[in-house]
Amino acid sequence: MGQLLDLQEARRRLGLALEVLSHDRWVVGLLRGGALQPVAASEISRRLLQARPLQPLSRRALFEQRPVVVNSVFPYTTPAAGFDWELDWPAIMYAPIGQPEERPIGLLVLGCRRDYWYSEEDVQYAIGLSAALAPIISSLRGPLGRMSGAEAEVVQLMSCGMSREEIARAIKAGQVETDALMSSVKRKLNQRTPHRIPVCVW
Repeated sequence: MGQLLDLQEARRRLGLALEVLSHDRWVVGLLRGGALQPVAASEISRRLLQARPLQPLSRRALFEQRPVVVNSVFPYTTPAAGFDWELDWPAIMYAPIGQPEERPIGLLVLGCRRDYWYSEEDVQYAIGLSAALAPIISSLRGPLGRMSGAEAEVVQLMSCGMSREEIARAIKAGQVETDALMSSVKRKLNQRTPHRIPVCVW
């Protein structure tokens, strides 16, 4: 359970570190098979816990190994159908996670649903924060890489301190299936992970 406790503490510290940047939502994830596998998010939502394909601008940020910012000149209006916060909100920032001059291993996504303009100072802060996130994302690649999509959702919910019943409701599964997923998650976290997940100090 040490890894879960470390992840819980890292999530808490990341939330505090991100208070400096204006945002209404954030997601931190690792890259897995051309998709973003969320590790932590600003809210507990099944939609944010599931892996999703990388957006074109997130791919650009990863390719160029630098943050990409979208600042819209149009105010946000609730779309009639097909809402996607990364496409519809007026301010989005994609910041690759990794060490300088190395291939990114993860991504930090920030978004504002209100009018906001990410400044150069915001971008520089995100660059520093992304470098600080690299050790924890690196340590999670092995354990999360061995997990199915459902197990990856469960480990995030467990790291939030949710009970078995709360997890079962969140993933819309029965107690037996939930117990099996939780047992599998614990087993995979303990396999071939002799070192604890580093808790970054931001």
